Amino acid sequence: MKKTLLSIFAIMTLAMGMTSCQKEENNNISFQGSMETYTAADDTKTVLIGTDVVWEAADQIKVYGTQGYGIFTATPQYPNNTVADFSKGTANPGEAPYYAFYPVSIANSESNITLPTVQATVNGDLTYFPMFAKSDTTVLTFKNLCGVLKLNLQKENVNISSIQVSVEEGKNINGNFNVRQSGIVPTMTYVANGSNTTTLTCSEAQAIDETKSFFIYMPHGTYTNMQIVITTDDNRTCTKTLKANKSVYIGRSQYTEINLGSESLNF
Repeated sequence: MKKTLLSIFAIMTLAMGMTSCQKEENNNISFQGSMETYTAADDTKTVLIGTDVVWEAADQIKVYGTQGYGIFTATPQYPNNTVADFSKGTANPGEAPYYAFYPVSIANSESNITLPTVQATVNGDLTYFPMFAKSDTTVLTFKNLCGVLKLNLQKENVNISSIQVSVEEGKNINGNFNVRQSGIVPTMTYVANGSNTTTLTCSEAQAIDETKSFFIYMPHGTYTNMQIVITTDDNRTCTKTLKANKSVYIGRSQYTEINLGSESLNF
């Protein structure tokens, strides 16, 4: 009887070990992610370093599969860090097709995202630019979901703390969007909980000195009645409104530049 019990215990231990190894193996799934470059742009996804669009070691993606989702962390492939390996997932998403999002914070499901009402910037740089990938393998080719409004400001002795951009009523530039990719590029369709105003906040007030660029990402589209409110660290504001007969086009994966010189920036 004792021998039988020991045998059963040994079998149970072996089975538990096999289950543990199988679970660990399932969680060891990894992905490779490449990214789309910008059109007519000389700035990177997160910091201004030459002309490359790069992954950084702190970047994380959220990947949906047949069993749910997992969050994976980047190991850039230096020196060609436009490609990264993503491993150490929080969970195994299961089998393909895979739906992947960057940054993690925007993803609600495999087909729904939320663009924030407040975008944060460090040193004025473009940060957390939304990207999406759909793949039948673990090789993910990310596509940009939005375009970028690039504001070039020129004014001496001014420190910027925030920039608010609003467009015409009925055009939602944040909130919940449905994401699809049936062709080469993804498309976004507005769903709910949005507004026509988005604010860029600076982690530290940014000195313009002579000229400085600020970046706000927006959904693809043509916008009218655009108003830009620039606030300084001492709570002075400058409001610029687009002329009634003018419009601004934001192209997916493109920069649209607006230049505001010293004479037009009246705080």
